[in-house]
Amino acid sequence: MASPAVGDWRGAGGLSGSVIFTDNLFLSSEDTEAGGVIRMRPFISSSRSGNRVRTRFDYGPSVLFYPGHSELNDVQHTLQASLNMEVIERYFFLDMRATANQALIDPRVNSRFDAIGGNDAFAQQASVAITPRVELPVLDGRFATVRISPGVGSTWTASTGDTNDGLRTGTQDSSVQVVSGPMFTTVPWSVNWRRRVFDTDDGEGFGSFDTRIGYILSPKYRLDLILGYDDGRGTFRAADGGTSGGRWETRFLWTPVPRAQFELGVGERFFGDVYRFNGRYQHKRWAFRSSYEVSIENVATVLQREQVVPVEDLFGNEIASPFLDGDVAFVTVTTPALVEETFLNHRFEFLSQYQKGRNSASLRWFLTDRDYSESDRDTLDNQLQFTYSRRLSGRLSGNAVVNLWHHREDADSRFDYTQDALDLGLSYQLGRRTRVGARIGRLNRDGDAPGLSFSENRFTMDFNFRL
Repeated sequence: MASPAVGDWRGAGGLSGSVIFTDNLFLSSEDTEAGGVIRMRPFISSSRSGNRVRTRFDYGPSVLFYPGHSELNDVQHTLQASLNMEVIERYFFLDMRATANQALIDPRVNSRFDAIGGNDAFAQQASVAITPRVELPVLDGRFATVRISPGVGSTWTASTGDTNDGLRTGTQDSSVQVVSGPMFTTVPWSVNWRRRVFDTDDGEGFGSFDTRIGYILSPKYRLDLILGYDDGRGTFRAADGGTSGGRWETRFLWTPVPRAQFELGVGERFFGDVYRFNGRYQHKRWAFRSSYEVSIENVATVLQREQVVPVEDLFGNEIASPFLDGDVAFVTVTTPALVEETFLNHRFEFLSQYQKGRNSASLRWFLTDRDYSESDRDTLDNQLQFTYSRRLSGRLSGNAVVNLWHHREDADSRFDYTQDALDLGLSYQLGRRTRVGARIGRLNRDGDAPGLSFSENRFTMDFNFRL
């Protein structure tokens, strides 16, 4: 067996620091307290790519100091690491992934769009997933390929706001696929079995079996029909109390040009009608990616799939130093509340990026509807972030960031609120490795429950050093 071929390591590192002044450190609706926070963030990013091995490691802990409130001093970890290896050529593959950041665990607690202030709304989360995959070609892969993946994972959270000493959840995600080969160029097909265990302690899980038959009408159009069966154990219950049933879905794929692709799907499962959408488009100056899907999830499975550190932009360009040049999710506010229960997850995403000359802009829109069948804590979160930046000179640049968040709970409208934030900043490049900046911002929340409304004004001075 030949050893996997690897390439050279590439990396970046440095240190960023911020001094934050706020007139409402603890986000009180009255009797506000002004204060300051010192944040130091060393970071490292490295990657290595070869013919059969790809690895990426990005880590940046945030060390927080609160003058006058030393009991709040904290270290918040942000990590995304991955390893993709072809262990035995053509037959055995290994995928490993680990993430860590601050995740929202209680949207009813007053919070910012970051986790400063020792806020119990957030928790440190860490997730790991390991997925070995065996591929067995039939007739040298011309007829079909059998793919077997016995995946396992684990999710952990810890915070003063956690109940029952936080979340400790082991998961499993196993699948067997038989995918047709090039003998079936016009009518591709696949047979799929998948079993997801949301909590290995109690066996709560969800399985599915389906057959997918496609028909390629032309290089631009493809039609697929999916027939199968869902089987749940202790998971989300439909309106009639069922957790299992037949399923069908039809999908239409349109590829008008190589840089654009759109997929529409409609079907029915035991819990009701389902719809699906996936789309992407790339121009030399503008690109977007969007999706909508319905799935059964719990907190652990959502956290394991979070994209904490972006490794490439929407144009497909690698982000070598995401802690300085990317949109790292040090804090995630799109995660569900820390409730040990599965839910029906309706998720819409729209990501867009624009670049021209000195100007760049990005839009991130997330719409998440969670339907809990037992606790009756159904939520709808509509979250949007718009970022605009302009290079004013060779060394000076400016930017503006707008965040909007509307939270709604069906069971108790007292916890409905709208939250918005505006940040304006200037950044100056002192040298090839050093950059300084300053930002001003305002945060508002308008809610009905007592103490849920607040406002904050903030001034921040930044320092960045790149190795």
